[in-house]
Amino acid sequence: MSVMVIKNAQYLLTLDQKRRIFKDGALVVKDDRIVWLGKTCDLLMDEYTNAEIIDATGMVVAPGLINCHLHSTQQLARGLGDGLFLQTYIHERIFPFEAALDEEDVHVSALCACLEAIKSGTTCFVDPGGYHMDRVARAVEASGCRAILQRSLVDLHSGGSPVPGKLKESAQQATQAGEEFVQQYNGWAKGRIRAWFSLRTERTTSEELMREVKRLAAHYQVGVSSHVSNQLDSVERHKELFRGLTPIKRFHKAGLLGKNLMIFHANHLTPEEIELVISNDVKVVHCPTSARASASGALKAQHLYMMKRGATIAVATDTAACSNTNDMLAAMYALTAHRDVKKDPTVLPPEEILEMATLNAAKAALWDDEIGSLEIGKQADIILFNTLVPSWTPLYNPVSTLVHAANSDSVHTTIVAGKILMRNRKVITLDEQAVLQEGQLRARKVAERAGLSHIGPAWRVV
Repeated sequence: MSVMVIKNAQYLLTLDQKRRIFKDGALVVKDDRIVWLGKTCDLLMDEYTNAEIIDATGMVVAPGLINCHLHSTQQLARGLGDGLFLQTYIHERIFPFEAALDEEDVHVSALCACLEAIKSGTTCFVDPGGYHMDRVARAVEASGCRAILQRSLVDLHSGGSPVPGKLKESAQQATQAGEEFVQQYNGWAKGRIRAWFSLRTERTTSEELMREVKRLAAHYQVGVSSHVSNQLDSVERHKELFRGLTPIKRFHKAGLLGKNLMIFHANHLTPEEIELVISNDVKVVHCPTSARASASGALKAQHLYMMKRGATIAVATDTAACSNTNDMLAAMYALTAHRDVKKDPTVLPPEEILEMATLNAAKAALWDDEIGSLEIGKQADIILFNTLVPSWTPLYNPVSTLVHAANSDSVHTTIVAGKILMRNRKVITLDEQAVLQEGQLRARKVAERAGLSHIGPAWRVV
């Protein structure tokens, strides 16, 4: 049994039911679980003589951040989706890019995504899926991260710009591929990896596929996710294709709504759809950095209203190809723009924002019994922030500073399941420079194969 003791923390943010913050805090980890936490003066060190000691003097200790929407297979497409409307972005950039990826490209892309997660304090992410997802699973396993992985399922290809032939499947083929992925990877990497079913978007999945995925998810007791109502154009196009039905109404008709459904974006729901989401305990993932980049109108959406009504709303980054970042600290700060839209500085206090990246995210991921807070019996997914840096100085309120001022460079140590993935900004589980160099090389080659290598600065390069 391995034992780790973290002590002398300037502040320890538990996010437990009482939302306790320990000044001069400490906690004890045995193997992958937290077994004690409190004030350092109450820590009985004689009981842990052979423990690994982490001196957290000058640090804030917090639960690992959970990113409920991160496309690891699109990590190498960062910078290729700027300034585009959604239809152009998806059909002229992302689909061609994905179709040009081979297995090793996907593996390296996922390693790059895991690196960014580790270095920015994200200990768990939900990947809505792509192809060659077995290589993503192996990248996550090697990195030490925790993740929910899914294989992208698409069975409708008509009614708009074409889907690349390489990505076309029937409902039966998609169902089989999704089930095989869940069978093989749910519970993988000593339980750090879970596998769900991914209905890629509301417009590319049939009701037949929805019903079959609903049945299989119940059988395997896993979740289902889908992109829904990202932009107004998405909703209008959906109504044209499906006899006037809005996305959530069609999901409801197919029997898909339930507590194990996670929907991404949900920026343009009707009042009736909002009631269906709330009454069926559907989990909603708000992606403010993605919306800001693609002008989705999310800051005028009803996420705050749904949250006040008891809906589970998590915050996430989406894809590096659109959001240009997978830094959860950036996503959390982006939420503060709601205050400007509402003309109310009291909207979304920092405590609620941090909950959206930890507790709410864990609940959305159906993993809140083990992650999302620092409590006895839970998994030891922990991050340590160095407060002896400009962005943390002075420090009066650790929650406010974490949400409003901290940047990812202040993440000192990242721990998942009791294992240190990064210490003093040095990633231990991966060769950072080798991964990044390979990522840069492969990104250029994929862009060339996809016919996207011409994309670059608007200004002349000499």
